[in-house]
Amino acid sequence: MTTTPVTLLSKRSGNASDRPLVTTVQAGELAINFAAAENGLYFKDSLGDIRKVTGVHYGSAAPNSSAAGETGNSVGELWLEDGTNNFLRVWDGSTFIKIGAAFADVAGTATVSIASGAIFANSALVASGSFGSITASGALGTPIASGSLGSVLASGVGIALISGAFPAVPASGTFGYRVDPPSGLYVSFGGGWVPAA
Repeated sequence: MTTTPVTLLSKRSGNASDRPLVTTVQAGELAINFAAAENGLYFKDSLGDIRKVTGVHYGSAAPNSSAAGETGNSVGELWLEDGTNNFLRVWDGSTFIKIGAAFADVAGTATVSIASGAIFANSALVASGSFGSITASGALGTPIASGSLGSVLASGVGIALISGAFPAVPASGTFGYRVDPPSGLYVSFGGGWVPAA
C-alpha cells in the first residue's frame, strides 16, 4: 500500500477482568477486553447497564470475582463452574443461579447411580434402617405397626404361596398369600387370613 491505512480501535484493555465503567462508554459503544485469562466484548444498553457478549466463562471462580475495572456482572452472563460441582450458572442481576441442576444438587441423588442400584445400597433411607423405623411406627398401617410383618420378614422365614385347599389357618411361621377367585387376595396375619384390599 502506498498510504498508511486508518486503524480504528474500540476502548480496550489487556488486563484480566477489566470491564468498562458505565461512565467511560456511551450507549451502544463497544469496549473489548482481550486478556487471555478473562475476556469479553461489552456495550452499554439503553438503560445504561453494561452488557457482556462472549462465550461461557469456565473456571473455579465466578467471572469478574477479582475485578480490575467495573465490579459485578451482566444480566444473562453464563459461568460453567469448574471443580467438584460443574454447574452451569447464569447471572440474574443479583447472583449466579444454577441452571437445571435441582435434581443433581440433592444430596440423596447427586452422588449415586440409580441404574446400578447404588441408591438403595448407599441411601440413608434404606441402609440405615430409617425405612424400617417408618413402617414400624405404624405410618403404613396397623398390621405393620403390630410387628407381625416385621417379625416374619426379620426372622428369615420365606414367603409362601398357599396352594391347594384354602386352609382355615396359615402354616405356622409362614407369611403366606392366597388368591381366592371369588373374593380376591388374602394374606396371612395373626393366625388367620386377612383380605389384602
